[in-house]
Amino acid sequence: MRELDSMMSPCGLDCGACEWHTGGRQPGCAGCTAIKGKPFWGTCPTYACAEKRRARHCGACAEFPCEMFVEQFDPNDPEGQRSAVYRAGVEAYRARHGDEKVAALIRKASKGHQGS
Repeated sequence: MRELDSMMSPCGLDCGACEWHTGGRQPGCAGCTAIKGKPFWGTCPTYACAEKRRARHCGACAEFPCEMFVEQFDPNDPEGQRSAVYRAGVEAYRARHGDEKVAALIRKASKGHQGS
């Protein structure tokens, strides 16, 4: 298995593990930070909010976890709401321990999930 890149977006997704970034889905994406929160589908409100508040990521924001963060998920994804809660935990851990440790945590979680 390929090691996940540490390309954490402001909302807690690891762009290095995203199918849009890795080429599994089209059109491709260079990663949230690289494209400044403007993917092919429009402008990401979470990225725009973090930028407006000058927070490197949502977990570093004084308002975290806010209603917008928790409500920001893909309604077509049955795991969407669960993903928002998972990302909240990732961001809280990230705020305290940094990007490298959170990337390692995501790698561990991914390996555990693939084994089930």
